[in-house]
Amino acid sequence: MVTKNEIKQVGSLRQQKFRKELGLFVVEGRKMVEELLHSDFTTTALYATTVWNETFPQAETVSEVQMAQMSGQDTPPGILAVVKTPVKQQLSANPRFILALDGIANPGNMGTLIRTAEWFGIRDIVCSHDCVEVWNPKVVQATMGSLFRINVIEKGLPAFLTEQRSQGKAIYGALLEGENLFEMKQKPNGVIVIGSESHGIRENLLPLLSHPVTIPRMGNSQTESLNASVAGGIIMAEMTRPS
Repeated sequence: MVTKNEIKQVGSLRQQKFRKELGLFVVEGRKMVEELLHSDFTTTALYATTVWNETFPQAETVSEVQMAQMSGQDTPPGILAVVKTPVKQQLSANPRFILALDGIANPGNMGTLIRTAEWFGIRDIVCSHDCVEVWNPKVVQATMGSLFRINVIEKGLPAFLTEQRSQGKAIYGALLEGENLFEMKQKPNGVIVIGSESHGIRENLLPLLSHPVTIPRMGNSQTESLNASVAGGIIMAEMTRPS
């Protein structure tokens, strides 16, 4: 039987400081939990209301009130897993493209970028230290399971991009002023840098870009800029398109 202390601890994982302190995060919903259970992530506890008894017989049954106390969602889906935060992973060997995220603060954008990266075959993402935490429940939910299959690593971007350039990698950066993305002919292996929603790529990273690129406006558009996840999706689609 689930204890009050367990309920309290799971509920505390809504807050980043407790996720860091305990090395745990929460996954909710049928699809997400199923994706989790088929991954290499370590599930430390699984809770479900009676409606999910047949689907997840291994879960500990809790009442709807108890689930609401543990859940971080306004309408709890009734199935919740507590997961061990993985140890920092290394980049894949010789990836074609790496996605580098500079100061992405919106959880929805972060989750969408992770999900989109998987769609286009990009398995490695490097986040600056001030990006939103990837174990944030809103980020986890927005990835729709892609988080369990992607290497997401936190690094200082200036040092990382400098290292990548020294290895001969092309560094692409999404800017308002740059080479037309759709007219680029050469797309070698490299790093795709996407800046924050508010400020774009920071000034200290601009000298490290070898290929500034822009998504051209069409017609008489007066829109100042694209959403970070939308811009990232367009660039990833074009960069990975067979030539």
